[in-house]
Amino acid sequence: MSKVLNLGAGNKLIKGAVNHDVTYHRPGIDMTWDLNQMPWPWDDETFNEVYALSVLEHLRQNLAESVNEIWRITKPDGFAHIKLPYWNSATSYSDPTHLHVVSEAIFDQFDPSTKRGKEYAFYRLLPWKIVEMQRINDPATSLRWKLQKLVSYD
Repeated sequence: MSKVLNLGAGNKLIKGAVNHDVTYHRPGIDMTWDLNQMPWPWDDETFNEVYALSVLEHLRQNLAESVNEIWRITKPDGFAHIKLPYWNSATSYSDPTHLHVVSEAIFDQFDPSTKRGKEYAFYRLLPWKIVEMQRINDPATSLRWKLQKLVSYD
């Protein structure tokens, strides 16, 4: 059985997932936790898929710390779906709670098969394979990735 976590669900609940948010603000939120508090409360390798759509940009820690924590709680070969605000969009800066905006290449250092992933391997970021990256909304105000957790790589 596939186990799914929806981080920072807000009003976008995923049926059958563990829907998380910082507070119980609506029915359907299964658990609360302040994601600024590390480590997160889930055990290692708990989820087949983790959704973090429009949540990581609000956290105080840098994106590498958050993405490494998602890696920890994701099962081997599992997937992360991450949506972040695009740096080149005025709306990315109109939310005073946004602490991070990103470019298309933000996850290249996590992927050991990319040029940047090879050049900066000394950072020892936990490895992901970029399965897909897309600009979303019109005009592009957000970027969305599908990443696959790697447990072994060359």
